[in-house]
Amino acid sequence: MKDSYQERLSAGESLIAIGYSGRACGKDVSEDFFDLACPSLEDWEARGLVFAIADGVSGGGGRRAAETCVRTVLSDFYATPLAWDIARRLDRIIGALNAWIASHNARAAESECMLSTLSVLVLHGAQFYAGHVGDSRIYRLRGGHCECLTTDHVWPRADMRHVLRRAVGLDQHLVVDCFSDAVQPGDRFLMVTDGVWEVLGETGLRAVLAAASEPEAMAEALVQRSAERQRSYYGHNDATAAVVEVRAIAESVAA
Repeated sequence: MKDSYQERLSAGESLIAIGYSGRACGKDVSEDFFDLACPSLEDWEARGLVFAIADGVSGGGGRRAAETCVRTVLSDFYATPLAWDIARRLDRIIGALNAWIASHNARAAESECMLSTLSVLVLHGAQFYAGHVGDSRIYRLRGGHCECLTTDHVWPRADMRHVLRRAVGLDQHLVVDCFSDAVQPGDRFLMVTDGVWEVLGETGLRAVLAAASEPEAMAEALVQRSAERQRSYYGHNDATAAVVEVRAIAESVAA
C-alpha cells in the first residue's frame, strides 16, 4: 500500500511528497492505521488535503477502531459545509465519530469495544490545520529544527503514562485539540504512533531524521529502527510513520 501513496497524489506531486511505513511488531495485524484523502483538484483547492493516523487500543476492536477513525474523517471531511472553517469541521467530525463509537461501546461486549488515538493534518494553501486526541504525535521539521506540535493525552503519573486520558470512544464527551499555523515550502510534517516516538525517544528520533533525506526513506528508517530496538527486548508496540513534505504552495489557494 505504501508504494501507492505518491501515485495517488499525482495531481499534486509537484506540491506534496509523502513517505509511509508501518509494521506490526510481535503480532499478525497492526492496530495502527494511516491513510490520506485523494480528493478532486476542485475539492483540494476548496477544502485542502487531509492525512490521518490512529492507534487502536489493544483488544478485540483495536484495529477496527483505528481504521474506522481514519476512514470516517477522510470521507466526512469533504462533505462538510464550505461555510465552516477547518477547525470547526475537524471538531464536529471527530466529536460525532466519538459519540457514535462511545454509544457502540456502551452496548458492546468488552472484547468488541473500540478506543483509538486520532491525529489529523490538513494542508490548505499556506496554512496547516490539525485535530488531535490521544498520544500519537505530529511533528514539524523546519530548517533543521524538529518540533512536536501535539500534546500527549495521558495521565501524568509515571506508572500511568501508557493510559490514555482522552481517546475516541472513551467517553461521550470529548475535547479535541484543534490548532493551525502557517506553512512554508520545505516544511515536513511527521505523523507517528507511540511505537515510533516512545520506542526511539527524542534523541533516537532526531538521529534518524537527520540521517535520512527523502520522505519515504525517513519513514522507513523510523519504523525499521523501532522494530530493531523492540526485538532486543521482545517489544510488541506497532510502529507507523508518515512524512508529508510541502514542496510548494499552490498559488490558487495560497492567498
